[in-house]
Amino acid sequence: MTTQQPQLTETQKSAIEQMVINRVNAMNNDAVLCDAIDNKVHNMEEHLKAYFHERFHFHSKKA
Repeated sequence: MTTQQPQLTETQKSAIEQMVINRVNAMNNDAVLCDAIDNKVHNMEEHLKAYFHERFHFHSKKA
């Protein structure tokens, strides 16, 4: 049996989307920013973390 994850608000989606774009843009040139974003993601609730990784995968394929 799977548990239903809470729906994300548009504000949460927007904030995560901005973090993803910053993380993708910083991948090759700003280890400090990447570490800060990764630490922030690590402390997120699981459903937020899953959405971040989903969006990160999407954007990193485009980069």
